[in-house]
Amino acid sequence: MSTARAAWLPGQAVYPDTAARELIEAAAQLAFGDAQEEGDERTKILTQLLVELRGDATLVSAGILVTAWRAKRITAEQVQESCGDIVLILLRGLDDLALIDHLHDRDQSDLEQLRKMLLAMASDMRAAILKLSLQVVAMRLIHQYDNAGKQRLALQTRDLFAPLANRLGIAQLKWELEDSALRILEPDIYQEISTALEQKRVDRERYIQRVIAELTFQLERAEIPVQRIYGRVKHINSIYQKMKRKGLRFEQVNDIRAVRVEVGSESECYQVLSVVNEMWQPVAEEFDDYIANPKANGYQSLHSTLIGPDKRTLEVQIRTRKMHERAELGVAAHWKYKEKGVRHSKQFEQQIEWLRRLLEGKGDEGRGDLVFDQFRNEAFRERVYAVTPQGRVVDLPEGATPLDFAYHVHTQLGHRCRGAKINGSIVALTTALKNGDSVEILTQKEPNPSWDWLSDHLGYLQSGRAKAKVRSYFKKQAKEKSIELGKEMLLRELRRLSIDNHGDLTEIAKKFNVHSENDLFAGIGFGDLNLLTVAHEIAARQQAHQPQKHLSLNERLARIPLKTARKARSGNVEIDGVEDLMVNFATCCQPVPPSAIIGFITQGRGINIHRRDCQNIEHLGKVHPERIIDVRWRDNESGSYAIDLAILAFDRPHILRDISQVVANERIPILHVDMKHNQRHQLEGRFTLEIADMAQLSRLIDRLLQTKDVAEVRRLQK
Repeated sequence: MSTARAAWLPGQAVYPDTAARELIEAAAQLAFGDAQEEGDERTKILTQLLVELRGDATLVSAGILVTAWRAKRITAEQVQESCGDIVLILLRGLDDLALIDHLHDRDQSDLEQLRKMLLAMASDMRAAILKLSLQVVAMRLIHQYDNAGKQRLALQTRDLFAPLANRLGIAQLKWELEDSALRILEPDIYQEISTALEQKRVDRERYIQRVIAELTFQLERAEIPVQRIYGRVKHINSIYQKMKRKGLRFEQVNDIRAVRVEVGSESECYQVLSVVNEMWQPVAEEFDDYIANPKANGYQSLHSTLIGPDKRTLEVQIRTRKMHERAELGVAAHWKYKEKGVRHSKQFEQQIEWLRRLLEGKGDEGRGDLVFDQFRNEAFRERVYAVTPQGRVVDLPEGATPLDFAYHVHTQLGHRCRGAKINGSIVALTTALKNGDSVEILTQKEPNPSWDWLSDHLGYLQSGRAKAKVRSYFKKQAKEKSIELGKEMLLRELRRLSIDNHGDLTEIAKKFNVHSENDLFAGIGFGDLNLLTVAHEIAARQQAHQPQKHLSLNERLARIPLKTARKARSGNVEIDGVEDLMVNFATCCQPVPPSAIIGFITQGRGINIHRRDCQNIEHLGKVHPERIIDVRWRDNESGSYAIDLAILAFDRPHILRDISQVVANERIPILHVDMKHNQRHQLEGRFTLEIADMAQLSRLIDRLLQTKDVAEVRRLQK
């Protein structure tokens, strides 16, 4: 082996075990041969990083071989012969993890590939550590990419790899990935915060040294043995996220000045906290006990914000040495303790359990898009921690509800849930849980899940895992019942959105990869097919089939308003061969995406946009076919469209206020309101609203129907 190459390989000081060093040297020999070759830059950086992560010899050896393995300069047989089966398994696991590079692209989320990726992580977490480390190396060498490559790599790092590092508890990688991505994606913000930190660095360091001296003195007086006290550097992305989340200026971020204390035991952590709280005034709402309530990734520490010397805010973090190593290294710390004969840590077991949960789906429950969504939700969302009455901590995605909590504790508890108490008070099942909430589930004798629980609009469930359990329950019901239910749901949705349905839905069914109309209904009834998506597809394909009442041209024109409140340039629609024309959205049919549309060229008023099934445009097209023009909605264009909504409600004080509040909460402008009493002393309301699309309309109708004393809501057609 060359002397030059030995200089960057870890030696006896890092790996005193002879067998470990021999394995690493064998990997280097296989990767680079006997030539006086120093190894490529990426391999050097990766090897050093894996050593810093306390990776065992197997992981470091796999890292040394990565470049040669990907370039196909070495074979599986050579790896197996020189370095053994485990190194080969890690390299193959790294290949399976390649899918994570494409998680931005839904079309590439093949279920079998996704399962292989999760299985690779669950089988040996070192494959995930290797993948994350490779991303860190790529970000350190990002200057080698063109601008487009830099943006793609930084987005991938921010959205996928940094959250995954956080979920696996590897803070050392998480911080670097987040900061390096921010430097590329938001260079001005990064530079502004970096400059602000540097300008006050000397003053901040002096202040921290003063705090350390005072705290050391008081801890010695209290006879609490301390292993380390040191200043903690706040990372730039963390500062930026806190400023965004709380609407703060840089000067208002409390924990820029931070001190960390490491002690020998958990009890000593609380002793230190007692001393700290006696020295300085704690800020009550800024205390977190992650020792009693660890984060989902196993992170444990006490965090306390205080009014320190000179009345400046100061954060103190208190933890044991083992807690610190697991905070910095996450699951990577497992192998360090494993080599010493220590059993798996609770944190490590939790990570494996998380991955195994994602692999549980089977049969119809294991549809690729559902598993994909669950993986995205479980891996890349923030977490919230609630507690059972027995004191068990339950880890849930941010925004989770008591119903999510029930399904997480036990499937049958979720099925039989009829209500919930949070901290002793009865709450709605859609209430978002907060860290530390004590949750008690109220049950009924028989299971009785509701289809409403699967509605994203209503907000009963946030967890993909819980939704899968509800879907599974309904799948066990008779298919005939689901067909009947799905048909009823679809027809009701079409009626309330005023979308025409002309009978046979076989072509629509094929669009959703099912064989027949009944299978389409069953898919809706089962919850596999999104009701609104099917309704949109029907709207987009609808054609006029209704018999036309014969009217003269003048009568037709009279029914189309000469002036509408909604004029725009042609930004929302594509007009064949023409750009930047004035368009008017006809109030006779009120077209809204994704309904099929057509244009009519007027004299001096631009183009009127109609629904294709509009009776007026059918007749006008026969009389003036030369003035008909093909138009379509632009993809991903935002706009607003007027629609009329009919609301039937029982009269009571403040009913109009309550309805208007629901509309206002959806940020939908109200253009006109007309209310009157019918013969049954009910209120009949006609609301003209500006909506963005059919999804927003459907969501609004759902919310209005939940309003007390509202009996019916439907879209009107003129």
